[in-house]
Amino acid sequence: MLGQIKRFLVEKFWIPVADESVYYNPYNTTIYALLFGLAALYLVYPFSKKLGITFDRDFFKGIAPYAFLGGAVRSLKDINAVNSFLLETPFIYIVLFVFTVSAIKFSQILSDRTDYSMENILAVTGLIPLAVSLSFYSISNFAAVGLFLSLVLTWSLAGYAVLQLLRPDLLNYSFVVPVAAHFYDASTTVTALSFGGREKHVLGQFFIDVFGPYGMFLMKGLIIVPVVYYIVENMEGEERNYYLFLIALLGIAIGTRNILSTVALT
Repeated sequence: MLGQIKRFLVEKFWIPVADESVYYNPYNTTIYALLFGLAALYLVYPFSKKLGITFDRDFFKGIAPYAFLGGAVRSLKDINAVNSFLLETPFIYIVLFVFTVSAIKFSQILSDRTDYSMENILAVTGLIPLAVSLSFYSISNFAAVGLFLSLVLTWSLAGYAVLQLLRPDLLNYSFVVPVAAHFYDASTTVTALSFGGREKHVLGQFFIDVFGPYGMFLMKGLIIVPVVYYIVENMEGEERNYYLFLIALLGIAIGTRNILSTVALT
């Protein structure tokens, strides 16, 4: 029995981490999702309150570089610039969490001793490692860049027109940013698939198998849009902002990894 359990854990959890050719499965996807949800509810949010963080627009501007940094750092392994298991799920989440918390604390201390706001210091502290990470990349697939930009332009104009016509009240920061982050992610996935990439996530692969690569947009529309709408309409204050921030964070980080790995392919 113990041998079977060990083989199951190795096959379903360790091998997908150690071997890039093995993708996610329903088991590790479920566990990672549960761990992420529990950490978001019972670790990150309470800890953010102890740090004195206010989830408002100024904080989001300061923390934004770290969302892109997560994807940029993760993609370094995809292009073989850095080869470390620390850049694999779930370890990368721990590394980035520790780094981001340290940056927030540093920004708070420096803000107390200068005339600069914590959010501005935080943004600069994130932009520096982001710039360093991006220096490892060079655009070698301009066709992928063109496809990606055309997709973003298409859904941006279409989304604006639909909201302007049907729900102009939703044309606001709270609704648009998290939804746009995931349509950005869908655009990067379609672009990657068009140039030899493969979808690693179970749910995404299901929609692709049924509807083709553009099924990623359908998945985002059926899942992300209703979730964001519910949060915007039924929650208030910092709790609402926190959940919207997490949703946007996931879309930006995963999308950034996809597009950087794709445009850097030779």
